Amino acid sequence: MFSESCPPLAWDKEHSYTHEAIELYYEAVSGVSLSKTKLLRYFLEGTAGANVESISEEEKDGTHGSTYDYSAGQGSSRWIKVNEKRKLHDVLKEPNFIIPGIPVFYVVSKTSSFYKEFKGGKWSPPP
Repeated sequence: MFSESCPPLAWDKEHSYTHEAIELYYEAVSGVSLSKTKLLRYFLEGTAGANVESISEEEKDGTHGSTYDYSAGQGSSRWIKVNEKRKLHDVLKEPNFIIPGIPVFYVVSKTSSFYKEFKGGKWSPPP
């Protein structure tokens, strides 16, 4: 969609969203990190496996002893610029990328008036 050879986007009349004009970000530590047990229960919800009482030792909570603070709240998050050469898989497995249901990325145009507000830390996503 934003490759160097891509034609201009039909909805982008001002050509603000060209390959050269955009930056991609995700918000780090913006949610609550769930234990592997809770994640497994969410994934298995609605299946026969959802009623499992416990999981094996290898599957137990791996968040203890982490060097990252996963707490949510004002001022606890930060914007991480994504290198366009990285694979999605590599970005999603970053320990500070807490996915609150679905992965969320922000495509920001460097030519927009919003860019200065965003880069200046004066914007946060709605709750």
